[in-house]
Amino acid sequence: MLEIKNVRKAYHNTIALSNINLTLDEGIYALLGPNGAGKSTLMNILCDQLKMDEGEILWKHQNIYQLKKSYFDILGYAPQQQGLYDEFSGKRFLTYMALLKNIPKKEIASEVERVARLVNMEDELWKKCKAYSGGMKQRMLVAQALLGHPALLLFDEPTAGLDPKERVSLRNVFAALAKDHILLIATHVVNDVESIAKEVIFLKKGNIIAQGSVDTLIQEHPHAESLEDVYLNLFKEEETL
Repeated sequence: MLEIKNVRKAYHNTIALSNINLTLDEGIYALLGPNGAGKSTLMNILCDQLKMDEGEILWKHQNIYQLKKSYFDILGYAPQQQGLYDEFSGKRFLTYMALLKNIPKKEIASEVERVARLVNMEDELWKKCKAYSGGMKQRMLVAQALLGHPALLLFDEPTAGLDPKERVSLRNVFAALAKDHILLIATHVVNDVESIAKEVIFLKKGNIIAQGSVDTLIQEHPHAESLEDVYLNLFKEEETL
């Protein structure tokens, strides 16, 4: 279980996150909101790439800063944008990431094949990363997050650059993982999560403004027939989808 308690973050005079409180157990949680809502800030705090100003984060009732390395052993993270090593082949990239995650050497080859297969990249591992399309690079970032069977998976805009077929394929991967993993998916694309999310969390200017199951959120908005309608209602003055 992951607990986020009273987390606050500000940049100078701009509040990026304001008293965020969440409790996550196994399943898929969608973090929805337009650009600037605070999604990436929360993701960066959860993977300790950014320090919060106030609050605490607990994994199984223990502070993640006290857990140190053991927290990172259970964490898989695919950032929104990250350069791959251009001269590495896909296989070498995943092997390198597996070594960084301290996966036993005798298990690395099979683990690389496993995650590549999950994201439909098993036939592309011999190519250099610089030859990959944007969508293929994104799938490699998702693959490296899955190395080592982490219990907590954080995905920041994981379908960026993917075509519709790739989106459906990745959605199926997430759905299969939901049974025994915690997945937090930050996105502004409602269709990517509507059919698979256990719970949807709407962020606006650093605040949680709505939260619940898809069905509950639709019921709470009388004129909404879909999660996209809920999104449009909550962010009608913001950018459109």
